[in-house]
Amino acid sequence: MHAFRSGQSRTLAENSWKIHKFGGSSLADAACFRRVAGIVTDMPGNRLGVVVSAMGGMTDALIRLAILAERGDESYEAGLVAIGDRYAATARDLLTGADLVSVLDAWSADAEDIRDVLKAIALVKSAPQRSRDVVAGYGELWSARLLAARLARQAPDKGGTWVDARRVVTVRETELGPSVLWEASQAKFDVEVPADFEGIAVITGFVATDEEGLPTTLGRNGSDFSAAIFAALSNADELSIWTDVDGVMSADPNRVPEAQVIDRLTYSEAMERAYFGAKVIHPQTLGPVVDRGVPVRIRNSHKPSAPGSRIGPDGELVDNIKGITAIGGMALVNLEGAGMIGVPGTADRLFRALRDAGVSVTLISQASSEHSICIAVPRDLAERARTVVTDAFADELESGQIQSVDVTDDQSVVAVVGDGMAGTPGIAARFFGTLGRAGINVRAIAQGSSERNISAVVDAGEATKALRAAHSGFYLSHKTISIGVIGPGTVGATLLSQLQRQYGQLAEQFNLDLRVRAIARSRSMLLGDRAIDLTSWREDFAGDAVDTDLDAFEAHVDADHLPHAVIIDCTASERIASK
Repeated sequence: MHAFRSGQSRTLAENSWKIHKFGGSSLADAACFRRVAGIVTDMPGNRLGVVVSAMGGMTDALIRLAILAERGDESYEAGLVAIGDRYAATARDLLTGADLVSVLDAWSADAEDIRDVLKAIALVKSAPQRSRDVVAGYGELWSARLLAARLARQAPDKGGTWVDARRVVTVRETELGPSVLWEASQAKFDVEVPADFEGIAVITGFVATDEEGLPTTLGRNGSDFSAAIFAALSNADELSIWTDVDGVMSADPNRVPEAQVIDRLTYSEAMERAYFGAKVIHPQTLGPVVDRGVPVRIRNSHKPSAPGSRIGPDGELVDNIKGITAIGGMALVNLEGAGMIGVPGTADRLFRALRDAGVSVTLISQASSEHSICIAVPRDLAERARTVVTDAFADELESGQIQSVDVTDDQSVVAVVGDGMAGTPGIAARFFGTLGRAGINVRAIAQGSSERNISAVVDAGEATKALRAAHSGFYLSHKTISIGVIGPGTVGATLLSQLQRQYGQLAEQFNLDLRVRAIARSRSMLLGDRAIDLTSWREDFAGDAVDTDLDAFEAHVDADHLPHAVIIDCTASERIASK
């Protein structure tokens, strides 16, 4: 890499690093690279680090090459050519002349190295993890080279520098995954990046070096971890993780239409949400920045003007709840028996057996009677868990001291998360009350002493309903009303017009959140997910209406995630009035 002009005359704030990370969805094609380059060059600050993932889908494609070679399938060669064609097409759309030649020549040299590794895998028909890591890590190198070259062309006074993270980040593999050797990594960073560097340094995510100096990776979602590591090494003011969503959402928007962007979260709230299924940020990411108090901002690369969500040492305690999340694909394993009561070591034997079998426990619930211990485990490990627990307590099962080891399949864990829950009465009542009113049976409950998480196990088929009900209970106004209008003739159309004109005033003065979500004529109806746009409902009717089905109409209006519902009949039909 090369250094730009000295920054010693700058103020401390101007000289502070700001780290930005862009994932594969933000680097999917040439248009995405242009967008990212524009975002970065418009950013204030004299020292920017830009950590990049491989182009969208590239890492999976590279790993597939290793799998094909392991099977002895020679089509891995065609797969490598296809990867090269995609990369070359993107590069030609972004670069010209010597810059293009340099990038493509570097790719060709890498491709030869990949071929050598794949041939070795094919020869022995085995792809050890080290070989897979070597192959998988090239995607980040290619992204970094390409973006750096684009920045050099677009902003020659800032861009053109890229840093191979394998020359900086040194890790040791542990039972919990890669552990950063901070002293060694800091020393390498100080050598690799001059103290007076100014400009934009593009940094490879995901890749690192082990203690033996051999290439390795930080695992899937490792680019977020890389960004946090470089934020720590550079003592950055802020880490921004750019993705394809507006920020950390209060719930999965694909399952809860009412989900909102959370403005501010604490580190602990973000980690709890990440563990319980929020995919925006990986739990491991926050480790390096927590120790140094570096704030993290989650932003949308497709909407750079949106403020996103800020994660830091302090959040906003205005809202007790900072989100509702869920983990699917779970099963409950229940160990039950009167012989367990008051017997020391029972839990130790249970969890030691699970540990030795490699079974990760997501949730634990035990009543004070000690008559049973209930755990939630990944569904694909449920039978293994049943077998090892049965073996561990074989004598007690035979003697009748323990009655059963049961597995309940197809479960989900739904959790409400928030630091403001601690010490606030009524949160649990509100959570379980909303689930009860929605007719959802809770099979197990867990809450830690920190009080920032309450978890409930429900049947997988009811998980979405539970998410929507809980989100409604905590996030929506008690005056939110789902409205369906039947008969948008003269009277009905006038009503819709009045609602459209008065909506803002009703919301501001009376906190009324009126949502017209369905409009039905005799033969067709229009359904809106959140609400129908009353300024264009006629045009939308013409293009999006479906055949009228009054049962479906009623079910849509009376959605379980909205607290109140009303259907307004503006017809003179006795059939509809009597229904």
